[in-house]
Amino acid sequence: MEEKKIFNYLLLGLLVWLAITFLFLNPKSKEKETKRGRIQNKQELSFNYHVRGIKENDEKITIETPLYIAKISKLNGNIVYFYDKKYKTLLIPKKVEKLGIFPLSLYGKDELEGKLISASFSWNGTSKVSVKNQEVKLHLVATVNGTKITRTYTFYPDNYAIGFEVNAPNRKFFLVLPEISNFQSVAVKVNGKVKRLKEEKTFSSADWVGVESKYYTETIKGNEKVSGAILNVDNVKVVAVEAGKGILYFGPKEIELLEKFSMEDSINFGIMGFLAKYLLKFFLVLHNYVPNWGLVIVILTLIVKVILHPLTHKGVASMKKMQELAPKLEELKKRYKNNPQKLNEEVMKLYKEAGVNPMGGCLPILLQIPIFIALYEIFMNAVELKGASFLWIADLSSKDPTYILPILMGISMIVQQKLSPSSNPEQQRVFYLMAIVFTIMFANFPAGLVLYWLTNNVISAIQNFIIMEMIKNKP
Repeated sequence: MEEKKIFNYLLLGLLVWLAITFLFLNPKSKEKETKRGRIQNKQELSFNYHVRGIKENDEKITIETPLYIAKISKLNGNIVYFYDKKYKTLLIPKKVEKLGIFPLSLYGKDELEGKLISASFSWNGTSKVSVKNQEVKLHLVATVNGTKITRTYTFYPDNYAIGFEVNAPNRKFFLVLPEISNFQSVAVKVNGKVKRLKEEKTFSSADWVGVESKYYTETIKGNEKVSGAILNVDNVKVVAVEAGKGILYFGPKEIELLEKFSMEDSINFGIMGFLAKYLLKFFLVLHNYVPNWGLVIVILTLIVKVILHPLTHKGVASMKKMQELAPKLEELKKRYKNNPQKLNEEVMKLYKEAGVNPMGGCLPILLQIPIFIALYEIFMNAVELKGASFLWIADLSSKDPTYILPILMGISMIVQQKLSPSSNPEQQRVFYLMAIVFTIMFANFPAGLVLYWLTNNVISAIQNFIIMEMIKNKP
């Protein structure tokens, strides 16, 4: 039985390594064509950039909501500044400002193109707009080559979505999304599947397209399917989108806000995404009642252990019986040392007579593996836990800089083993070695994940002690 436990701990370590590999290698997505849409190598587009920086004396309109502060230039009517008040982050990097291509920059598909980028839009309101209790619409108007062009923005007090609409008779336009701060990739959802890309590509019939970092996204979703291209402009990734009306979600990847617009897939939860999504939502429900994220993790661990308690009880009882059968097993090994097949038959017969399931202690550990990986993905990618503190730990989504938590976790593994039934001192020493290996491995894991495993070990040790006492006192 001890060999099986070692195997499961090794399997856990392997799966953790696989999770890290899948999350960080980020292999290039393969090209895929479908009836509903496609992503393919970039083709020639009737789209040229006339890049110019926004002058310091250009007039700007400042929009402030409870969540963010944005500035819209009257030159082209694009968004030239965006600050997330909730997480204290500037989303438009300096290199994008220098290039002069901003979120929702407007480009024409015909002879208007060269003049539209420098078109001056007028607005008859004040230069400051406050969005507090209800949505606010902003109308910008310009005339270019005799063509009247109207840009309409809608701002909301309770989310990061910005409604947009461009109107001009018989005209089509490109809206542009440049890189955001800490840019990672461009995400395109086509035919219900999300592709993350960095190379130049064209796409068609996409549900949405966004420029993303780990915690933020700048995503366009049109009223209809959108098409466009991913391009490089002076080493800046730029997405040109054919869309006249829709929403721009410009902000943190909070799952509850993204779900309102069917954009929750923009959070990259990796190989255990389906489980991570529901665990995070359960986290958020608990957090409504328990304000500290560290306590939420402890409560979640306790809930998991309570659910698995019946299996744990059977497992420990089975291990105790295995310990009692150890002398008989050694006798069988000596008797049939030259006949492995007969030895296996007699061992299985002994297990059956004693009512022992040799796999009894493995199932609870196996069930913990997907939960562990899902939690890893949550702590690595959920913006809701970014900056969450607990006791001396400033950020549960980062490693514990003092290494106190992983050391305590290693000690808890040793204590847990001491309170578990075992008949082989040599195998116990192997477990102590595993505790050292896991301590080193967990040293650079997110502190929230280490807290989960530490709590899991402590509860398991208490469970083992109680179950062993119950078995000892049972007639």
